[in-house]
Amino acid sequence: MIISKAQHRIPARSESNGFIHTLILKLALYSLIFAFFTGVSSKIRFFLPFTPVPITGQVFMVLLSGIILGPEFGSLSQMLYVFLGISGIPWFTLGSLFGPTGGYLIGFVVAPYIVGIINKKGIFNLVVALIAGVSVIYLFGALQFSLIMGTGFIKTIKLAVLPFIPFDILKSQLIILTVPLYKTIVKQV
Repeated sequence: MIISKAQHRIPARSESNGFIHTLILKLALYSLIFAFFTGVSSKIRFFLPFTPVPITGQVFMVLLSGIILGPEFGSLSQMLYVFLGISGIPWFTLGSLFGPTGGYLIGFVVAPYIVGIINKKGIFNLVVALIAGVSVIYLFGALQFSLIMGTGFIKTIKLAVLPFIPFDILKSQLIILTVPLYKTIVKQV
């Protein structure tokens, strides 16, 4: 978790409650900001002619939330995103948590937790965390896609996973290249 690393001193016991309260509020605010950014990134989308699942910018924000906010607050940001979408903000790509792409939304909540737990210092752990996060999104997405669309395993993989791998590799590479920038920005805030 990058944000907690920005704190350089351990507060005295008398200060600790205020420090913890401030840190939690800051992380909650960042979670709300990431929910908003995930919603905005859902509007960056295009469809391939052979699958009803669009390619969006959401996966980038979902993975980044786990890296920047850590497991708990990264997942909180995506819970807020899903909650706000269910509440009527029109940013779900096909409009519903219960449609063929709703499983991806469930994966969005779980993936930052996995990413945040695995991501430790070093590029190797970051790469493993990103692969695990994308895999979780694919797992939930493919499962619900299969159940709603009535497709078998092979067809589900062809329509709900394989087309997105190259794009998610690019998103992951962009994250790897820009993580130092995010760390610098977060430490200054």
